[in-house]
Amino acid sequence: MPHPTSPVQGSILRGASRHVRHAIKQSVEIRATSEHLQLDARQYETIDLLSGNAAAHLSPLGRSPGKNHVYLWGPPGRGKTWLLGAVFDALPTERKLRVHFHDFFRDLHATAHKATTVALEQIDEPDSLGETRGRADRVAARTSAIERSIETMLGGVEVLCFDEFHCNDPGDAMLLARTVKYIIDRGILLITTSNYPPEELLSDEYYHHLVLPTITTIRENMTVHELDAQRDYRAIERQAAQRSGFSMGTLLRSPDSGDLERLGLTEPGAVDTVRLTPTSHEIRALRIDGRQIWFGFPDLCEALTSTVDYLKLVRDHDHWIISGVPGTERMTPYGLRRLANVIDVLYDHQVRLDMFVEDGFTDSFNHLPELEAARLRSRINALDTGNEQISGTTTSLEGVHS
Repeated sequence: MPHPTSPVQGSILRGASRHVRHAIKQSVEIRATSEHLQLDARQYETIDLLSGNAAAHLSPLGRSPGKNHVYLWGPPGRGKTWLLGAVFDALPTERKLRVHFHDFFRDLHATAHKATTVALEQIDEPDSLGETRGRADRVAARTSAIERSIETMLGGVEVLCFDEFHCNDPGDAMLLARTVKYIIDRGILLITTSNYPPEELLSDEYYHHLVLPTITTIRENMTVHELDAQRDYRAIERQAAQRSGFSMGTLLRSPDSGDLERLGLTEPGAVDTVRLTPTSHEIRALRIDGRQIWFGFPDLCEALTSTVDYLKLVRDHDHWIISGVPGTERMTPYGLRRLANVIDVLYDHQVRLDMFVEDGFTDSFNHLPELEAARLRSRINALDTGNEQISGTTTSLEGVHS
């Protein structure tokens, strides 16, 4: 049992916590100034929340049952990712991990599958296939393997930050519940960003009940904070010198050779075609030039490609070009969905994207659920469009990331 803290010791520790909080806030403000960003009142309020909760958790007086965990949500483009990154970098601990939620879940699935396979092989008898389903020892072995997998990925972590927290797949609901429970039970500080309030996770009415335990855990253990200043900061014009990563790219309508020349590009020829197999399916690229890769829309988005393919490819290619993106009349639901997934991956990994589209491209966003359409439009707003208009707004460069 821990020794009680004397009034003097308590005062010293509280002073140390206030110092950590002030240092985090100061670091975030200095970074904003250096990047020519003007923070608004709601963003300052969010900085206060994140820095205060982090300082309380990292203090020797911390790790209380209070709601230090933060579920930060709001529409795209309000600054969630930028704020989380700035606070994360300022945290005075080496035992911290920040990861995109999709990347984490992809790795957790792979790790859990391997661990489960080994565990079941150790208890199953030869020629018993079909006779063991639902057996108690198999269920226990599977559960233990999943927990060990989570421990492998998060053991030793003191602060965990998830970007783009979500659940769209009913198959992920159970694994998500166990992951969140593990994090909270182990006293790891959890800070997430999301475009969705907790109640809209796995919103499909046929499967929503699967995620209800996770929603309850979030509401009972996390401070749910909405960030919405009614302004999409990606639609704020920025100077070319301030652009980096994804926002160095362009969105052009049916560019001609002159447009391509201004970007330092030439149209790929038939001899430039390359066939890749990043995972299980072959994908045709129109050209690969060093770390630059050029895809035609049909090859990348109408073929059987997946988010895992895109995640593999961004490791080796930090400049993507996608040409021949159709307008709404020829855009298919599957093509639009895959394109949205591509853009999510490229944006999250800050990979430059030059995209060449036909008339009416943005009209196809109307076929997506409202929030997904808003996220896609906001990310498109980070690209240079030559001052063209998207939905009545002059789109230019991102001010603060989502």
